[in-house]
Order: sequence, then structure tokens, then C-alpha cells
Amino acid sequence: MHWSRVDDVLTRAGDLSGKVVVSCSLPMNADDTDLVIAHTSSGAEALAKRVPKARVVSAFGTVPSEVLFDVFAARRKATKPSLVYCGDDARSKKVAAQLIRDVGFDPVDAGPLRIARYTEPFTLLIAQLAYEGDEGPELAYRFERFGG
Repeated sequence: MHWSRVDDVLTRAGDLSGKVVVSCSLPMNADDTDLVIAHTSSGAEALAKRVPKARVVSAFGTVPSEVLFDVFAARRKATKPSLVYCGDDARSKKVAAQLIRDVGFDPVDAGPLRIARYTEPFTLLIAQLAYEGDEGPELAYRFERFGG
């Protein structure tokens, strides 16, 4: 959903107390040219303030939706693309990590929800590569650890 629709979606969702809410929406302006929240906060943090009794996890926003079906089709391969997520509630993060695995990604816990202020601008880089490049939007990324 577009960020401009958050209030409407929250109204329609009703009481989210105790629910895990996975935020994958970027806080973009109306013409999708810039983030309206960035660097000192994030859309995920703003959402968490709007639904303080819910357990918000930021996930799935860092890859183009066009890649999801391909990743799911290849989910049994040994090498999987990464997908970062972050949140403040350990149980909710476990739910998000399992959803990420179920789709076919390797979940990468980036820490607390405040890290979404960095993953959301990172998403603009992914969007630039996916939508402004010549190879199409079916793009994912992979983090690898070396040295132990």
C-alpha cells in the first residue's frame, strides 16, 4: 500500500492490540520521488507510534514485489537471497523471520525497529537498480559473512 493510505488501512484493520504488524510500506511522498520520513525516524517507527499496542516489525520492503514469485519458486535452493528485518519484540521478529523463510529468503536480523530508518533509504537504492536499470525489477540481494 502507498504510505498516503496508512490511516485508511489502520481504520479498516480495527484493533491491532497484541497483533504482529509487518511494515513493508515506504513512507513516500504522493509522486513517489522522495521519502517523507527518513534518517532520524522511519515509516515503521511512525506506524508503531500509531498502533502502540501492536508489535511492529519492518520486513519485505527492501525487495521489489516482482521478485517474490521467483524467490518462492526457488525456495528449496541452498543459496538464498537475503532479506533484512528489524523490530523491538523478539517474538514478533521470530514470526517475521519464519515468514521470510517461508517465502524463500534468508532472514537477516538487523536489530531494533530504529534500524528501519536505514533500511528504508536502502530500499531506494534497490528501487533505483530494479526500476531504472536495463535488467528489470526481479532483483534481490545477498549478504555473506566471511572470516569465522
